[in-house]
Amino acid sequence: MSTYKEMFKLNLKVVDFIKRGVRQQISHLSLLEASIQHEVAETTNHHKKIIELMPVLGNLDNQKTRYDLKYHTEVTLG
Repeated sequence: MSTYKEMFKLNLKVVDFIKRGVRQQISHLSLLEASIQHEVAETTNHHKKIIELMPVLGNLDNQKTRYDLKYHTEVTLG
């Protein structure tokens, strides 16, 4: 059985591409959830997927290194 690497490097373009894809998926699922054409079970399923994707987006965003403009120091979140 294969295993996953625990640490790997991605460049900023790749991270941005992944974040856009996750945002697009969340948007698509939100639109499907809001439409009244779907059954309650499908809507619940869409909502569960949105809840699973939100932390993924947050984790990707927390990988950024931010800088304090006032003191010009590095601030790492997460």
